[in-house]
Amino acid sequence: MQILKYIFIEKPIYYYKIRPFLTTETHQKITDQIHSMPSPNIQQSKLSELDYTIFDLETTGFIPEIGHEIISVGAIRLNGLDACHRKTFYSVVQPLRPVGKQTLNLTGLTRTQLAEAPLFMDAFQDFFDFCQGSVLVAHPAKFDMRFLQTMLKRWKLPALNVPVIDSQVMARHLFPEVKHQLDPLLKRFNIDKRERHHALNDAVMTAELFSHLLQLIIEENVQTFGELKNTLEPHKKARSH
Repeated sequence: MQILKYIFIEKPIYYYKIRPFLTTETHQKITDQIHSMPSPNIQQSKLSELDYTIFDLETTGFIPEIGHEIISVGAIRLNGLDACHRKTFYSVVQPLRPVGKQTLNLTGLTRTQLAEAPLFMDAFQDFFDFCQGSVLVAHPAKFDMRFLQTMLKRWKLPALNVPVIDSQVMARHLFPEVKHQLDPLLKRFNIDKRERHHALNDAVMTAELFSHLLQLIIEENVQTFGELKNTLEPHKKARSH
């Protein structure tokens, strides 16, 4: 029923609201930037030397294909195992349809913050500028990347072709016997727990976790991005505990 409601009612409304922005300079700039991105060729790059953007999304639901939206993006950029030099990014994102009270309570965002925030296209432009030239990391990346790609499609923007690492899959490889959700892993590594469901807080905690996982992976003599990709491939289809 939700799918039919989205296809026949909400999807046309989304397009009606988005259409005025499709001919703007920002829309064309993002389109050109994505199209002009070189194909990532980092298979032989050392994991200890790559730049990583660890990011998190707060959303209005779990299924972007039926109209759920991104309402905030948080990210932190790291260079390999160097935890001393890092930059952060955070943006609230104005949704196209009203956000339920439960989501507001969960994220701590207010209707005023959402109403005054940039639309997805503008927030994505800032995030894209922030993460250019880096490997994207999320926990789990399968969810965040699916959401991001679906939002780009909704806004008639090209799909991203960027290297991605799923830190949840890394944990599944390293610790097959434990739960791989974020909270149990934070506890395992004694990572200070910040207020959850805030995109930047979650990104910072994920970055700390990722640094631990990356160190352990390198100690297994997995040295390059290509080697990591091959190592994690068998675990991608495994179910989370």
